[in-house]
Amino acid sequence: MAFMLIVGCTPQTSAPQQQSQEEGRAVFTITDAAAEMGTVTSIKVTIEKVQIHSSAEGWITLDSTPKTYDLLELKAQGSHALLADANVTEGTYDQMRLDVSSVIVTDANGDHDAKLPSSELKLKDDVIIKDGTTTATTFDFIADESLHTTGKGEYILAPVIELETHEDAVVAVRENKVTINSGKSMGKIKHGMDVSGNIDVGVKIPT
Repeated sequence: MAFMLIVGCTPQTSAPQQQSQEEGRAVFTITDAAAEMGTVTSIKVTIEKVQIHSSAEGWITLDSTPKTYDLLELKAQGSHALLADANVTEGTYDQMRLDVSSVIVTDANGDHDAKLPSSELKLKDDVIIKDGTTTATTFDFIADESLHTTGKGEYILAPVIELETHEDAVVAVRENKVTINSGKSMGKIKHGMDVSGNIDVGVKIPT
């Protein structure tokens, strides 16, 4: 599974709102690069809100319209679906946040509500916005480390996410599908969630 944050401005096939000086464009997308999940055929995640944070402006809401995505369907399509699209002020943003209202897992026995240690996916990592450029950050959910079952057969989703940021990226958006065509990779960092809902580098629930 992968969530992607794309921030900046660049010529697009679907035009964003008119930008002013010292602003960049923020685009969030969602996709799935999961490994085989056994009898699991669907993981539907509903995102209620997408936000980004800076010390100067606090939390900025990029989108507050609930959207549901089937991560395994996105995997099959090999696509990134649009989460949010907004202009943001140039500067350094130190946190990204997705509010998740539900996760429904489908397996051979039907649909199941998956529990989350926290419905707030808040990752502390810098995203630098430069006027007139695009910065793209990919949230790559590692499915076989994120989805767990209890002794009672209940599902728990404790995301393990690998972040990769591309600066000076070229991004195309067509019919809510997003493609990153280039950009300088700034490296990858793996974050995980523990049983209390805390997210940090190198943290995860043991298999």
